[in-house]
Amino acid sequence: MSQNDPLPTTLIREMREGDTIHVHQIHTDCLTISLKDYYSTSELDAWMYGRSPEGYWRFANSGETFRVAERAGEIVGFANWQGDELRSLFVSPAYQQAGIGSALFTSCDKENRVAFVKATLSAVPFYSRFSFVETGRGFDIKKGIQLPHVGMRRQC
Repeated sequence: MSQNDPLPTTLIREMREGDTIHVHQIHTDCLTISLKDYYSTSELDAWMYGRSPEGYWRFANSGETFRVAERAGEIVGFANWQGDELRSLFVSPAYQQAGIGSALFTSCDKENRVAFVKATLSAVPFYSRFSFVETGRGFDIKKGIQLPHVGMRRQC
C-alpha cells in the first residue's frame, strides 16, 4: 500500500453464526497476547476455561447483542452488550491501535447508549477517552480464581 492509498474501510455489522469461530479466536488471542502482562497465567487460564465458538452464539440468542468489525473481508474485532452495559470489546492484536476499537465502541454506543463497563486492567485509558470514569475495582470468580476488572461509568 502506498502513502496515497486510503486506509481499508472497517465495516461494523451484526455477528452471524459463522463469525463465532473468528470471535472466539480474537478473544483467545487478546487474552493470551494482549493481556498477558496484566493478568497471571492462572487468571488467564480460568478466564478461557469453557469458552467455545458456540458459546458466543448462545449468548447472542439469549439477549446479548454482538457486533463484529470486518476489514477487507476479515473479522478483526467484536463487541457485545446487554442493556446499557458493554460486556466486551476486543480487537485482534494485529489490528490494535488502528481505530477499530473506537469504531466498534462508537457503533455500539450509537445503537444503544453505553453507560457502564467492567473494563480489563489494560482498557481503562481506552474507555476514559469516551468520558468513562472509574467507579471501583472488583472481580469476577471463575474456576475459583478472582479475575480483576475496573468498573467504569460514563460521566454525563
